[in-house]
Amino acid sequence: MNIQAEKAIIIEQFKKVNDVNLISAIKSLLEYASIKEKEIYDIPQDHQRLVMERFEEIKNNPERLLDWDEAKKSLRT
Repeated sequence: MNIQAEKAIIIEQFKKVNDVNLISAIKSLLEYASIKEKEIYDIPQDHQRLVMERFEEIKNNPERLLDWDEAKKSLRT
């Protein structure tokens, strides 16, 4: 079963719930999931700036790039 179908089933089941404690627990789970999801994708501005600076540096000096196979060889020695 795909995720969309599972979500639809859960939503239909939730519509039938009348237990205040269960509703509160589900709400807490959803809030926790929302916070955790944001933490995963919340990249600090300093890190974003550093990556963009490095991209710009490579764009301006492409000769700085190393071939991956050559770089692996140099790491093994």
